[in-house]
Amino acid sequence: MTAPALATAAPILYQVTHETLYDYSNNVTHGQHLAHLSPRDTAAQQVLSHELICTPQPEENLCIRDYFGNYTCSFLVTEPHEQLNVTTHSRIAVRYREPPAAQAARAWEDALHLDPYQIEALDVADMRLPSPHVDCLPVSQKYASRFFTPSRPWLEAMLDLTKHIRAEFTYDPRATTISTPVEEVFRNKRGVCQDFAHLMLSCLRSLKLPARYVSGYILNEPPPGTEKLLGSDASHAWVESWFPDLGWVGFDPTNGKLANHEFITLAWGRDYMDVTPLRGVVLGGGSHTLQVRVSVVRE
Repeated sequence: MTAPALATAAPILYQVTHETLYDYSNNVTHGQHLAHLSPRDTAAQQVLSHELICTPQPEENLCIRDYFGNYTCSFLVTEPHEQLNVTTHSRIAVRYREPPAAQAARAWEDALHLDPYQIEALDVADMRLPSPHVDCLPVSQKYASRFFTPSRPWLEAMLDLTKHIRAEFTYDPRATTISTPVEEVFRNKRGVCQDFAHLMLSCLRSLKLPARYVSGYILNEPPPGTEKLLGSDASHAWVESWFPDLGWVGFDPTNGKLANHEFITLAWGRDYMDVTPLRGVVLGGGSHTLQVRVSVVRE
């Protein structure tokens, strides 16, 4: 069984509120929705409390674990409504996990070898393959090969790739949509955290390195002497890559850093569509507007 990465320091407690508000131009008579809004318990994270509140109140509500082990909530709203509000409140303890230097210094090629008898072998193998929104492209392989040179230490190469995406691509919320392909992100060098996570996944998987998409939150602390604005935080996406004896280690290409104690995990999968925070089908409704507000507060 793979040993977890080294945990250090005391856990940090967070309170997270995530509110999603749909305003419809006409009445919705029925709505079937699927939510990935429940944080996971992991080796680095413990969920102390969590609640999901839906207004109007659902007629049916079913919470299960999906194929990837994420908590998913399916609910049916049959009360006619012109507004749907889904709010979650969570209290979470996160413990910083830093990869041990000696293990992380091993050559990146070691990640290509997996014992088929390991408990997580299937999970790792799944994340080497392309997925509906992450193609393994020649341009991805060429870009990644700049950093994954023969026998280079795994962590050094991973961080180099992470930081170069941060430096060479521009954060631009207007440049892409949820369906923008990786090839277009490479061409325009613009996007948001979802796009940069997909791009990094494409790079790693093009080299047969296992990597998965992670959704969650990142703490947005204001500069010293200024007041934090409520709702200034947002949903976030980053990448985890697997390495023998380390397990899954997180990297954030949007900010060019390791995913450390500032990151709170909701769910993971092959790409964004596996962990969409909230999606559904409604009868009626006409057009709609969407507002999402997130608050992450360190206790």
